[in-house]
Amino acid sequence: MEAVTNIIKSLGVNDTIWIQLALFVFVFVILRTFVFKPFFKAHEGRHNATQGNEEAAEKMHAQTRELESLYQRKARSLNADVKAIYDKARLEANLEHEKIMGEAKEKARLALDKYRNHIQEEFNKAREDLIKEGPVLGAAIADKLLAEEVR
Repeated sequence: MEAVTNIIKSLGVNDTIWIQLALFVFVFVILRTFVFKPFFKAHEGRHNATQGNEEAAEKMHAQTRELESLYQRKARSLNADVKAIYDKARLEANLEHEKIMGEAKEKARLALDKYRNHIQEEFNKAREDLIKEGPVLGAAIADKLLAEEVR
């Protein structure tokens, strides 16, 4: 034990060690109470707030991805519905167009047949008139020709 005492004395430790130890404990308690506890409390609060904000941000990011996915599905569904409505309306319009065109072609064909028949009737009538008047006209032409030759 004497060796330990000699080592302590050679280091310059004397009877004031107890006063220094009391001052150290006193200052440590004061610092711990007024500096370290508030500092660690504030540090822990900042850390919790940061961790909480990161977790909230991750939650919001996950919700955003879910909402985006939902939006994409609904947009695709809506586009499919619009395309189906458009295709149906286009098909109906094409059918109506063909129906109207068919009716117009039929009316045109009937009108054309009517006018052809009318023209044929007029042609036949004019032909019959010419056949009836043919001998009279022939005689008139012959008389005129003969009358001119005589002169």
